[in-house]
Amino acid sequence: MVDAGDDLIVIPSVQSTPLRLLRSLVLVLGIVWALPLTAVGLLLALPVMMWRGQVNLVRSQRAPALLFSGPLADYLLERHPFGAMCAMAIGHVVIAERSSLTRRILTHELAHVRQAACWGILFPAVYLAASAWALLRGQDAYWNNVFEIAARKAERYV
Repeated sequence: MVDAGDDLIVIPSVQSTPLRLLRSLVLVLGIVWALPLTAVGLLLALPVMMWRGQVNLVRSQRAPALLFSGPLADYLLERHPFGAMCAMAIGHVVIAERSSLTRRILTHELAHVRQAACWGILFPAVYLAASAWALLRGQDAYWNNVFEIAARKAERYV
């Protein structure tokens, strides 16, 4: 409490409003920048929805996403051409297996959603370039891909 005789003037926090607006603007720009990838993700998720699938909105301050799951997602992810996987992110769409989706895996995929928001339509190309760079250095294309390393680091904060 401030006495009338004190020289201290309490000013309500106005800095949070412009900061919130800036964060919202950056979030919207990221969604728009990744929209072509998200459209591809939605096209891939459409059959999942048509075959007894479900969709949930994942509310994340830094990367909201639509989470699709169902029997067809389970089937396709188990038989993915690059090997079985629990989930995959395409733009702001995450397609996940129902039985193996954990908070850690979702955090990993949301890291890829943030990467897509940052890189936009360029993300598939830079992701493949990072895998090629790892291979050129004699390393594993997946485990030593800088985008995968960053997503695994994000998992640590779960």
